[in-house]
Amino acid sequence: MNSGNRVPNRSFYLFLMKNGLISMIVSLIIVQSLVSMLHVDIHYLDKLPLFFFVFIIITVFFMIIFIQERKLLSKQEQIIAVIKNSTQSIFILDKNKNIISLNDAGKDLLHLQNKDVVNFCDVCSTFPGTEKICDVSKCFLNNDQENPVELYIKSYKELIPVQATISYYTTPENEKGTVIGLQKISEKRKEEQKKIEKMITHSIFQAQERERKLISRELHDGIGQSLFGILLQAEFIKSISKNNNELDTQLEKHQRMITQTIEDVRNLSSELRPSTLDDHGLIVTLKNFIRDFGNRFGMQINFTYKGCNQRLPSSIETALYRIAQEALINAAKYSSAERIDIVIDVDKPSDKVFLSISDFGKGFELNPSNRKGVGIYSMEERASILGGDFSIVSEIGKGTQIQVIIPIG
Repeated sequence: MNSGNRVPNRSFYLFLMKNGLISMIVSLIIVQSLVSMLHVDIHYLDKLPLFFFVFIIITVFFMIIFIQERKLLSKQEQIIAVIKNSTQSIFILDKNKNIISLNDAGKDLLHLQNKDVVNFCDVCSTFPGTEKICDVSKCFLNNDQENPVELYIKSYKELIPVQATISYYTTPENEKGTVIGLQKISEKRKEEQKKIEKMITHSIFQAQERERKLISRELHDGIGQSLFGILLQAEFIKSISKNNNELDTQLEKHQRMITQTIEDVRNLSSELRPSTLDDHGLIVTLKNFIRDFGNRFGMQINFTYKGCNQRLPSSIETALYRIAQEALINAAKYSSAERIDIVIDVDKPSDKVFLSISDFGKGFELNPSNRKGVGIYSMEERASILGGDFSIVSEIGKGTQIQVIIPIG
């Protein structure tokens, strides 16, 4: 910091030294001119106060010039740094469309050297397409067209599709200059493709949840109710057939089968889309799932919730429930874990919700192939769609830990 402060002071003193002599000469000329114009005979010593007064004014004037020059240079350096380090290819054209300046990205795009002078029309290939002939009267540089514009650039014997943004500036000669920013369409398309893929995946997940919700209700309200009606009929038939032991035996068997079927329908309905997720929220639903899951697979599952009683947005609750469900199923299948810890922390100051799932099983070795598996991929996608982060760490013999952070806003 000290060296940075010394540089401006040194520059200032050098400026004063260079301009001090000029200030003195100009002050003497001004004083002498005033005395001559007024035809006043003043002694040399009497001229000193007037000389110092004029000298101070000129020195202050030079100081103002120095300060303004420093500000302009600082702004210019900032603009040059932004243009130079920009990943976008930037070209500055004069009124004749000659490229008078360009950044490093522009040089790489056109394979140009500093000494090369190129007219932009020489590198702009058949706007707005390879099959069309350029019409100067319709050139996008001559017309106020909407940004951005797509065109082709000739670079090292190949055509490169780019997206161009155009802005204008006034030259010191009060003429119109042009600034063009070019970005390869392939890079732009990749960004757009990622956004589209996220939108499609999000729509698929939403459609899945809607279908699961519909099927769950149909199972519960339709098939479940029908089976329950059959069970009641069996109870009634059993009550009026007191003298037939064989019939009683068959009816009891029939009742057990219907009861098991009803239980299976309820489990399937709950797994597809538990109604409590819509009615009572994430915490109640997750607790019910953890209790049933732990009893079914003989696991100790510890659940901790930190936060207020206010419900999260439906999309976040669904994502967290599905991620926890997928993680528990994977742990039951592959980890041989006897204990799993689940923590949900709703942090209001940061406006984020944190989900942590840790099992103490045998773990596995993470590699690109198993990271792209359906289970891990679906968990990661659910977090990513909501602007969140997903991470998984596993070590053989030490278990697996999943961390999910999703912004609530």
